[in-house]
Amino acid sequence: MKLTILGNNGPFPGPGGACSGYLLRSGSTKVMIDCGNGTLANLQKIIRSEDLDAIILTHLHSDHTSDMQVLKYAIQIKRNRGIIDKLLKVYAPAEPAAEFERINAKDAFVLEAISNETRLVIGDMEISFAGMKHPYMDYAVSVKCDGKKFVFSGDTSWTDDLIGFAKGADLLMLDAGLLEKDYTDVAPHMTASQCARAASLAGAGKLLLTHLWPDYDPKDLLREAHAEFSNTEVAELMKEYEI
Repeated sequence: MKLTILGNNGPFPGPGGACSGYLLRSGSTKVMIDCGNGTLANLQKIIRSEDLDAIILTHLHSDHTSDMQVLKYAIQIKRNRGIIDKLLKVYAPAEPAAEFERINAKDAFVLEAISNETRLVIGDMEISFAGMKHPYMDYAVSVKCDGKKFVFSGDTSWTDDLIGFAKGADLLMLDAGLLEKDYTDVAPHMTASQCARAASLAGAGKLLLTHLWPDYDPKDLLREAHAEFSNTEVAELMKEYEI
């Protein structure tokens, strides 16, 4: 599998940046995870939007979904002009119901709700989900393919459920929205240090930090993480990672 970072900021993009969005490819299979602002433009540097097999949305906050509203236009107009004839499969949490319905464009998407019990097979990818801890219903995503395992947390604060779900991940990508100096008990994101602890407990091969607050220096995030898990990188915009 190959993972390309289409956006790594949250909850808003830095200058020239983009919010959460990730392209996962294996063979002819192409799945996008999250579709935050700026990610559709970056996706099209690699593939056409109509070449996607599916989009998975970890949760329905705007920094993870806002480009769905303009992707809808692209599909609608290309269908009307006879350029394409397919609808795009989209998998997302059903709550909040108003946000779920807002992306339910039946002339562009085939939208299905996900849960802890959802199991998908898309091409050669086997995909499962686990609920995390966030103000909006959020699901971590596990993708297994060719003997490799990739896990992405979506947005979450610390939860022990992440550890079991991420066990043995070859690549673990986590929400590092905070540094320890900004952490509070009600924070909806993990710190870089917590991400590293989770990677260590899960026995992950490699850790990627994402959902980066734009004003942070990535070196500070790495300094925190490396104290507990040495094989850590900050997810770099448009960089491709082999899994």
